[in-house]
Amino acid sequence: MKNTEENSIRAFVVFPAITMLLGWGLRGYIGGGPFGAMIPGAMVAFALCLLLEIPLKASAIVVVFGVAGIGIGGEMTYGQTLGFLRSFETTWWGEMGITLKGSIWGFLGSSILATGIVYRQLSKKTIVIAYLMLFIGMLIGFKLINQPMLIYFSDPAKPRFESWAALLLGAVFYLLYLKQNTSKETFRIITRFAFWGMIGGGLGFGLGGFWLILGNHLPKEVIFNSWWKMMEFTFGALFGAALGYATYVSRKEITSLMDSADELNGKTAGNLYIELGLVFLTGMLIYWFMPYLIEPLADPARIIPRFSNVSFADVVMIFSNYAFYGLILILVVMKFPEVAWQFAITLTFCHTALDLFQDIYPEVLSYTTITLPFLLIFGLSAVVALFIAYFQRKENGLYNLFLVLVWSCLVVVFLRFRLEISSHPSEGFSLLNFVFGTYFVHIVFLSSAVYITWFANQLTSKRIL
Repeated sequence: MKNTEENSIRAFVVFPAITMLLGWGLRGYIGGGPFGAMIPGAMVAFALCLLLEIPLKASAIVVVFGVAGIGIGGEMTYGQTLGFLRSFETTWWGEMGITLKGSIWGFLGSSILATGIVYRQLSKKTIVIAYLMLFIGMLIGFKLINQPMLIYFSDPAKPRFESWAALLLGAVFYLLYLKQNTSKETFRIITRFAFWGMIGGGLGFGLGGFWLILGNHLPKEVIFNSWWKMMEFTFGALFGAALGYATYVSRKEITSLMDSADELNGKTAGNLYIELGLVFLTGMLIYWFMPYLIEPLADPARIIPRFSNVSFADVVMIFSNYAFYGLILILVVMKFPEVAWQFAITLTFCHTALDLFQDIYPEVLSYTTITLPFLLIFGLSAVVALFIAYFQRKENGLYNLFLVLVWSCLVVVFLRFRLEISSHPSEGFSLLNFVFGTYFVHIVFLSSAVYITWFANQLTSKRIL
């Protein structure tokens, strides 16, 4: 990690910004919700590891924590909050809501991502208890604020389940526990990421909302209409830039921690069959069995407006939350670290394939039969898993694994794109419409992917990662 100083502050800000811009755009295009947010979580964690030259073994842990942490914010509903931006009378209430939700997303997600960076400085017991404190805080925030709709940022006429206060209190409880059970130096890194993540997430969502305001008040005849994607791109870019800046400020401390942990340079892969078996079983648990068995039990807690004492459904709801799925990933990785790359990339990709085929074949989520879509999802994910198994055992592993994640997601994008254009009649061609209309989003995706591939290659050409 000697060459970290060669990377300027501009590199630390721009590379994660473009990487997360792409990740967030992909999240909105090929997979929403918390599982879709695994994409930007994995990508930005990769970017930070490449900039810091973190060894392959340690990088796997960081990316898993990025997947687990950034995904949680996807539990917050914000569609109706953004809907307030359509009217001047409710614009500022909507702006307040999305800025708050973006701040909480960044605050909690960055705290967990940073925990992955300082992972070796914490005991496994500390991490598990911190997560349990997160669940307690979530339950308190839900019961005190979200369930009774004490402060509500959705439409009361068509109420939606909100969880922003649950995630806010969860983050506070998580950090309070870590403050009492980590060294000052370690906790300083975590809180620095939490602070800058909060700033980046709040600014990203808040400023991104102004694209929707602009679009709502322009004539419908304008060629450009990708205002929602501009909001997502802005959110991702500013969130990623803030994480990059936190990394830049913390680079010497992180480098010192990594250099003192000799075991991080050890073996990065174990038995191939155990590796593939674990990722298959965990994927089935998270994407197949738990939604079918547990989530229906939590539905009564989502009936709003409603306020009562803590019920069984309330507790089940917390454990049907993505935060619990993230904990499962972390628990398995702590026990079997050699499977970390499969969790970080294969399970992230698996949901993009699941979302694609769910749109094509709605019965893909039928839990009682093994369907053709299920077999297609399994097949695509298996191909990615084999690529992961191969590249984590080769030189330049971090760079090549990054490319697998980025370009496998781009494959799904263009599969979806092909289906979209085949289902719509062709329109008259014009260069302006091509660049700023129908294909604007895809041009951004492709150009961003090319740029971050090139930049990662520039980083890697200086050394073997």
